[in-house]
Amino acid sequence: MDDDELIERLRAVSAEVDPVPVWVELAAYAALSTRRLDAELAELTHDSWTDTPQLVRSGTGPRLLSFEVGPVSLDVQVDAAVLRVLVAGASGDLVVETAAGERTAPIGADGWVSVSDLPGGALRLRVTGDDGQVVVSRWFTA
Repeated sequence: MDDDELIERLRAVSAEVDPVPVWVELAAYAALSTRRLDAELAELTHDSWTDTPQLVRSGTGPRLLSFEVGPVSLDVQVDAAVLRVLVAGASGDLVVETAAGERTAPIGADGWVSVSDLPGGALRLRVTGDDGQVVVSRWFTA
């Protein structure tokens, strides 16, 4: 067995016995994503989980969020593993960033985007506004 094979076996064993916690992966991904420091951070203006008084999150309805910065707004509906977004002030593609990577979906002529089969956990959205400014949402859970 050569060194590369040994390293691969050790990596596999350590991943099985003591996997990296999800929060560490998310923190690392967030740190690496600061490479886009020129992007505008969209302000969270509405979150149905915090804007409506609930003693317990029942999980029976979709989560609704709204983000805004300048002329760009993102109205988000998260229901199970489906994400629906109404985009205003931007065209092209919506990029969904997760710990597992990125998914890109085209913004329709009516401003709607739908992305399914997303992994659970934290995600954020990125679009390019009609003025060329890159806009990102803060991280939120689906």
